[in-house]
Amino acid sequence: MRVVTVLILAALLGSDAFAPVAYPEGYRRWEHVKSTLVSPAHAQFTTMGGFQHIYANPAAMVGYRTRAFPEGSIVVFDWLEMRDANGAFSEGPRRQVDVMEKDSTRFASTGGWGFQRFVGDSRTELAAAPTPQQCFACHEARKQDGLVLSRYRQ
Repeated sequence: MRVVTVLILAALLGSDAFAPVAYPEGYRRWEHVKSTLVSPAHAQFTTMGGFQHIYANPAAMVGYRTRAFPEGSIVVFDWLEMRDANGAFSEGPRRQVDVMEKDSTRFASTGGWGFQRFVGDSRTELAAAPTPQQCFACHEARKQDGLVLSRYRQ
């Protein structure tokens, strides 16, 4: 229902700010860019703690190597809760999947990138926040890096 509402709003407003970003089927078979672990010592552990894995499609890997991300680049940030069994950390349930898709025509108002957060394991439930504009506000500071915050771990 939310996706339909977003599409209707986009049609009525004529704005690319509401252009949908599709769930990236098969992203875990893409190139693994890097992983991080946010531990209980982090101030925001309750909302962002756990494992964070970043994946990139072939076009985005060109961008990771050159910092010039071509059209069609897709970057996926897979967030998983962390389980601690006496100091042995393992992945728990998925928190969310964040997606960046490079399409300068569809997403002109957000620097050529579309931003979307999918809730938990859902391929259709979209998070109400952050909005694409909120995502762009943070990413805009990284213009020199094609608006991508992460770096490829070689």
